[in-house]
Amino acid sequence: MIDDIINTHEKLEHELRLALATMERSDKVFEIKKQIIANQMRCPHASDKYNWTIAYGKCPYCGFVLDVGGNV
Repeated sequence: MIDDIINTHEKLEHELRLALATMERSDKVFEIKKQIIANQMRCPHASDKYNWTIAYGKCPYCGFVLDVGGNV
């Protein structure tokens, strides 16, 4: 499951950067944003498999901002 979340996060971030760089229609950006949020909602934000550290309040697996202030 965590591998799927990581792969989906990377794919969606790439699609979002491409859509923003090429000035895609705002609908495309909005749809990608909805998919990113859905991926973040199913992420446990922790994994025994990888045990990556949360840095700057951001989940290392899905990119969800856990702490707006940037503190862990």
